[in-house]
Amino acid sequence: MSFCTAVLLAFLTASFTFASPSPPNGYHTVYQFEDGIFLENIAARSNGDLLFTSVVKPALILLDPHSSDPSPSVVFEFPNATGTSGITEVYPDVFAVLAGVWNASAATAEKGSLCLWTVDVGQSQPVGKKIACVPESTGLNGATTVEGAPGIVLVSDSRLGGIYRINIHTSEVALVLQDPLLEGTPDNAFGLGINGLRARGHKVYFANSAKKFFGSLKLTSTLQTVGSIKTIANVPDGSNFTAYDDFALDREGNAWITLHSHALVRVTPSGDQRIVLGGDSSTFLADPTSAAFGRGEKGGKETLYVVTGGIGISGGQVVALNT
Repeated sequence: MSFCTAVLLAFLTASFTFASPSPPNGYHTVYQFEDGIFLENIAARSNGDLLFTSVVKPALILLDPHSSDPSPSVVFEFPNATGTSGITEVYPDVFAVLAGVWNASAATAEKGSLCLWTVDVGQSQPVGKKIACVPESTGLNGATTVEGAPGIVLVSDSRLGGIYRINIHTSEVALVLQDPLLEGTPDNAFGLGINGLRARGHKVYFANSAKKFFGSLKLTSTLQTVGSIKTIANVPDGSNFTAYDDFALDREGNAWITLHSHALVRVTPSGDQRIVLGGDSSTFLADPTSAAFGRGEKGGKETLYVVTGGIGISGGQVVALNT
């Protein structure tokens, strides 16, 4: 994810210099939101519907990408908030969502406003519940669940350079790691450090936007981090690429990472990297922010959905890519 705004996105509007192979089986725009709707993150429901967050809208937004005439709808609005960021499914059709009061131009949130909620979208009238707030944080960003740890959500803090563990049953909040390698730098991506976050097996994968690398950490059975941070891939030196954002992991362990300002890259577990969409002087992906694979019979597990901020063309895009 990125807490990008018009100011940040203007900063991230460089062209690219890499060769850009065509997508394997094509892509298309599913839907484009109205001007000013900057999409921050995405999750897929088991029935194939998509859910979106936005740092400029305090709502959880739903879209059926398979409809002949897709039309978004707000399924839940978060009180005392101006935007949303990370999202992850904790139980079937129950999603954990981060919401707070955002200062969009500064890419930071009001201290004390950031909270984790759960929203049960499987109900005829979706039900939201505030789980816990993190009073000291101004940058809660990515969110992920961990296999074998029901009810536990890991959350990245882009400003602190750390990872929190939140128990949705007890509301316990614990800082499990703070590390200089997870911090940002003031000269890139508005200083946002650890950004996108995904757990797989006994590892947690993450992108550091300002420091321009994709890495991983090992997790213990008690969800403590162990060992050193491993760098898997870097935003290439000497190019006009500016920052990794959020990403999706496929079944083979490849990471499909959104890359500002106009690209999607695939990184293998060994660190091999190639552009699969956008790049060069392409402006089709207008500041991509996150990605998720489809689900369900109509969702198609081989379809990757990419969301963007839409800066320079209108509102955020929802793009489907056949992988």
